[in-house]
Amino acid sequence: MKTPFEHFKTDISVVQISQDVYEGNLSNRWSIGSTPNGGYTMAIAAKAISESLDHKDPLVITANYLNRLDFGTVKINVEVMPSTKSLSSARATMSQNNEIKVIFTATFTDFLKSNGLNKSFRKEPEFVAYEDCIFHPFKKGFNPDLEKSIEKRYCPDSVWWDEKKVANKNKATLNLYMSWPNKETADLYSLILFLDSTTPPIFNNMGSVGWVPTISLTSHLRAIPSPGPLKVSAKTEFLTSGFMEEDREIWDSDGNLVGQSKQLAKLRLKK
Repeated sequence: MKTPFEHFKTDISVVQISQDVYEGNLSNRWSIGSTPNGGYTMAIAAKAISESLDHKDPLVITANYLNRLDFGTVKINVEVMPSTKSLSSARATMSQNNEIKVIFTATFTDFLKSNGLNKSFRKEPEFVAYEDCIFHPFKKGFNPDLEKSIEKRYCPDSVWWDEKKVANKNKATLNLYMSWPNKETADLYSLILFLDSTTPPIFNNMGSVGWVPTISLTSHLRAIPSPGPLKVSAKTEFLTSGFMEEDREIWDSDGNLVGQSKQLAKLRLKK
């Protein structure tokens, strides 16, 4: 029986159908409700882009979501851009039924050959112990496929589903540990998924008040993660006319920053 990580690697695989054109299949394993997760669709696009480039490690990828994707076949058209010794870049589109649904730009590198300066001006965030963090208790009859495929342990200050603890908070932040359930080490494509797989941090201020579709998402991959649970912090600071940013960081078990993302989303309140 496949583990969730093994399913993920299968579910982001693509098949080349012509020069720089690929097909993938959007699985319902990586969704909440009836819509594929944006980080998952980005991971499929990154996999297709990597097939057309000399460098294979995603460094930064931006997605602009034009319309809703459905489960099933997608076509990814890749346009290779000029490259350098250490970087390769491309533009890509993801289509269904001959309609472009997402536009991507991406730059790839080779982390094992990267030898630049390392310097940090901030330490990793301080979390309570992994063993003292809390699993999200799923409601009976609710089937969050994405949530069941990733192990998440929320810090005590981030139990967004508890209305009593959410009330009267003056910020919208989340802190949690994230990993694959069978303890496999997350790879760079896992980071792309994880950077869009936390609950919206606004829920830890207002409660689960609605649907939060993504408009634009940029993910930076900073390093290949070390084995062990990943620390994930997320925050929203401004909600303006229903639009809000979501900023996320991922730190590995050795205290290295391995991923960052900035997302623009729309809060659609429940009717």
